[in-house]
Formats: sequence, C-alpha cells, structure tokens
Amino acid sequence: MAKEQVEQSAAQTEQIKAGMVVEATHGDLGEADVSKPKVKDVIHDDNGDVAAIVVEKGVLFKKQLEIPADRIQSVEINGGNEGEGLVRVDASEVELEALNTAGPEELVDAQEHQHREKLQPQDSGVLREIEENIPTAEGVRSMELSNRLGEDADQQQTPPADGQRRGGMPQILRVLGPGFMAGAAGNDASAVTAYSIDGAQNGYGHLWLLLLSTPMYQAVQYTCAKIGRVTRMGLAEVLREHYGHWVAVIAALVLIVANLSLITADLVAIGSGLELVTGIAWIWFVVPVAALLWYFTVFRDFETLKKIFILMSLAFIVYAFTAIQSHPNWGTVLFNTFVPHVDFNFASISAAVALLGATISPYNIFWQVQGEKEEKRPGPLPQKLRMAALDIATGVISGNLVAYFIILTTGTTIFINPQHHNSIETAADAAQALVYVLGPIAKYLFSIGLVGAGLVAIPVLLASTSYAVAGTFGWPVGLSKKPWQNEGFYLILTVALVISLGMSLLRLDPIKLIFWANVISGVLAPILVVYLIFIGNNRKVMRGQGLSWLTNIFLAATALIMIVASVLLFYGLFTGQG
Repeated sequence: MAKEQVEQSAAQTEQIKAGMVVEATHGDLGEADVSKPKVKDVIHDDNGDVAAIVVEKGVLFKKQLEIPADRIQSVEINGGNEGEGLVRVDASEVELEALNTAGPEELVDAQEHQHREKLQPQDSGVLREIEENIPTAEGVRSMELSNRLGEDADQQQTPPADGQRRGGMPQILRVLGPGFMAGAAGNDASAVTAYSIDGAQNGYGHLWLLLLSTPMYQAVQYTCAKIGRVTRMGLAEVLREHYGHWVAVIAALVLIVANLSLITADLVAIGSGLELVTGIAWIWFVVPVAALLWYFTVFRDFETLKKIFILMSLAFIVYAFTAIQSHPNWGTVLFNTFVPHVDFNFASISAAVALLGATISPYNIFWQVQGEKEEKRPGPLPQKLRMAALDIATGVISGNLVAYFIILTTGTTIFINPQHHNSIETAADAAQALVYVLGPIAKYLFSIGLVGAGLVAIPVLLASTSYAVAGTFGWPVGLSKKPWQNEGFYLILTVALVISLGMSLLRLDPIKLIFWANVISGVLAPILVVYLIFIGNNRKVMRGQGLSWLTNIFLAATALIMIVASVLLFYGLFTGQG
C-alpha cells in the first residue's frame, strides 16, 4: 500500500510544470493576492525524479522558495482559476512567518518539518502585551500575527496570578489597550501644529469646542470598536460586503485624500523639526525620512526604534506644565471652556474645522475598526465592549487634555502678546510658546516631539490607507504578512508614500500645508461618521448589537457640527474671505 502511494506521488510530481499556481495547505503563500505564487522551475535528482520545485511570488516584492518534493500534497493539471494547473504543498503559518522578507530560501523536508512542529515555543509575558498594544503599525502587526497563528480572540483568558489580579501590569494592559494608546498618541506632528495655530489665532476661543469634541470623539471611536468587534471585519470589508462596491470606494477615496494630505504634512513637519535644531532647510530631510520609514514599515519591525519615536513624541506633555507656568487668567479660561460662542470670521471657522479634523480624523476611524478587530479581550461580548469603551475613554480624554494645554499655552503666550499675535508662520514660531516659559531648551523639546510624533504617525497613516483600498477591492490585508505575501497591500502603501513625498517637494508653505491638511480631514470625516451611523444601526450587520440612543445622539451631533462648520468654511472661501 505504502509503495503504491509513493509511486502515485511520484507520478503526480512528474506532471508539475513551470507556470502552475501553488497553494499551501495551512500557511499563506499569498494565493489570494494580486500576484500569485507560481512554479518557476522543477529540480530533478540524479535519477531524473523530481527533487524539489522552485516557487516564485511577487512582481515588485519578489520571493523565491525551494520546496522539497515530499512536501507536495497534490497536483491538478487543470486546477487554478485560469486552468493553468495547481500544486498544493504542505506548509504551516509558523513556518512561513519565519521566512525572510526577500531573497531565496528553502523549506525543510517533511520529516524535519514534523519534528519542528512539535517544538514550537510559546511567547508570553508583559513585554509581549506592551508590544501588541502600542498604537503603531507594529502594534497591529503583532496582534494580526498572533491571531493568524491560531490564538482565539474570543477565548477566555487564563485567570491571572494574584499579583496581576490586584493590578499588576498585565491586568492594566488588558483594560488600557490600543484605544488608550491611540488616543494618547493621536496628537501627531500635524495635529500639534494645528492646535498651536488655533491658540495663536483665536486664543481661548475654541476651548469649548475641544471640550464638546471629547464625547463626540468617544462616540465615534466606540462605534468603530463595536463594528470591528461584532463583525470581525475592517470598515472597507463591511462596506463592500453589506452596502456594495461603490459605497466602499467612496469611503476609500475619502480616506485616501485625507491621509495623503496628512502624510505630506507629517513629512514636512518632521523636516521642520529637524530644521529647527540643525538650521538646514526642511526640504532636504523629507526624502531620506520617507525612504527610511518605507524601509522599516515594509521590510523591518520597528522594535527599539518605535519605542524611541514614541518616547520622543511624549515631549509634548511639557505643554501641561507650560500652560500652568504661563499664568493664564483662569476665570477667562474656564468661561471659554464651558460657555460656547461662535466667531464667524474665516480664520476662526477654518481653525475650528482644522481642530475637529485633527481630533476626529478619517484614518482614526478606519484604524480603530481594524485595531479592535485584532485586539484580544477576555470574557463574553458585553464585557469586551465595556473594556473597549473604557479603553477608548481614557485615550480620548488624555489625548484631548494634551490638545487643550497646547491651545491654552499658545493662547496665553502668543495670542495675547502684541508682538507675536497671530504669527505662527514657521516651526520656530510654534515652539516660541514654550520658549517664553521654559527658555531656549524649549526649542529642542518641541523639535524632538515634532519629529517623534511624525515618525510614529506616518506608518499608521500609510497602513490605514492600504487597509481601506485593499479591503475595498477584496485583496488580503495585514501588516503581519510579508511584502511578497500581501504584495497588493504593500504596493498601495508604497504608492501612497511616493505621492505624499512628491507633494511635500512642491515647496509649499510648511505651516499652511500642515494646517490645511487637518482642514481637509475635518471636511471629509463627517462622510465616514454618517457611514458609521448606518452601519451601527443595521441589525443584520451588527447581529442585533445596535448602537444605543446616546451614542446615536452624539454621532448625529458630530456629523451635523462638522458639516455645518465645513459649509461655513466653503462659504468663506467662495465669498473671498479666505
């Protein structure tokens, strides 16, 4: 019997020809991608029998893999989507994950493969939980990978040890996950600049709007988290599957326009931060920065670098100290915080739209759905949603507090100063708000924060763009896969960066570019908020887990306020006020 099986297997392998499509039994060779893995060559031994096949995958991100003949499971002469033939090979997810991102490699023979399968190490501990919850492209890469390797996201966690149950780090991280981290790190370089301009131009005039945006932001992010948790799909996938291809295309176009603007703005902001400390024009930095970010996002894990960038971005926390030390009139501050008042001049309206766009951005909407889809939380669905709500609330509040102190600082030190009123035209002007209180060292703190925040944000913006576009066309998505496995996903990421780089080299005014990038986000975000309202109240999509009346009220208020602000903005532009 065994001899007959061997002979049958040998007969099958002899039918393999170059150009046949290759599929893995368990792992992912990129079969669902825009480019297919195909047999490039067939290697024979001295007896003329098939010893191995060489599989090639990718056009731009190429990978060659030599697979021993005893790993071949079946051969179909007329298989494949186009009848070019199909070869199935035995390959596991763990095995393929261990491969390099580029270059030729070999799989071990069947016997060695079975031996290694029994020796898979299990990774655990505090460090791993921290890595997965960092709000970077790398954080989602870790969550995707662990889910793909067979960890059940809905499975109850093992009861924690006593130290953890009483508030140890792992227990805290299970509550304060990606929602908290994303909210706290959401003040990227372009957002900080937009908040600084708002305070310099309007003083404390928009503190009430920032307060109002806090529950609005919470409602939007919680709705995104609930959609991701219940549907287990990304936003583009939900729209394509339940509302049609063109609805998904419109959402993707909204995100593309907003993200390209923000990526361009963040590249310019990083260059401006480096110009602040080196004296070299910012434009000389954008190309090398873009090249390095592309390389690390596509081919490398950020590891130590991402932690350094995040620590650098935390330099903006100094605004809280500076706001207090600048001795504002607290009576005026509290009045402007809790009493709404609207100024209809164009500068005020455009700054309000930029503030809303920096707070409730299209990329955050797509990113939160994807993040919650991948996030592992313990307990049944109601418990998961409560944890997500708390997670997001802490992030929203902490992130908006930083924005509040930025506006408060620039409003106190620049707006009320007759020599500097309304005069943020360079990164040095934005840093001046800190210099008034902290002295010359503030310039370097501002530069460090600007560079760090930009370096953290750009990979997230690039990835969210790829999630939206690839999801719209039904291509596989995910940072956890190699470039050759998800070539379509990484090609979108690459094209988005190239376009943004090209726009940054047009030598537009950097501060105006950064400001108007957030205005664009503020104009486009309400389109996605309306989408969220429809999805969140669709009982079929949400499987009976619809949105509460309170969440719906805040979502409707968010869409209405942002639409009205956008209409006033366009009215000002068309009447020549801008």
